[in-house]
Amino acid sequence: AKPAATATLPADSGSGTRVVYAIGAQQVWLVTDSTVVRTYKVSGSRYDQLDPGSYRVFSRSRHATSWHGTETMEYMVRFHRGARSNIGFHDIPVDTVSGSEVQALSDLGTPLSDGCIRQDVVDAAALWEFAPVGTSVVVLR
Repeated sequence: AKPAATATLPADSGSGTRVVYAIGAQQVWLVTDSTVVRTYKVSGSRYDQLDPGSYRVFSRSRHATSWHGTETMEYMVRFHRGARSNIGFHDIPVDTVSGSEVQALSDLGTPLSDGCIRQDVVDAAALWEFAPVGTSVVVLR
């Protein structure tokens, strides 16, 4: 089962419509003005290569492939241009050889990715609908 999102929206998360990602809490909030419309646990990077700050969604792909070409993912929403590849939000990837998801839903809340932020597919679809190109993304420690 997916772990419950327990952290409250951080006070320093900005204003207006935005996606907020707290690295320490491994949690995302979809916020319209001061109203949280959805919040949930995620699995961010185990390498901590994403700096806190304000970003904007610059690209989206309904279907995507990992930078190393061995995994596929859905609902990719990119907001940071990384050194090796771009960083964004997407569902839990599927291994192209085994056809299995690379982590369990119960592992959400633990940093396990190579850089992006992994979400349950229903949350990934919700973020996809919520965050068109230009949407603000706030990353906090």
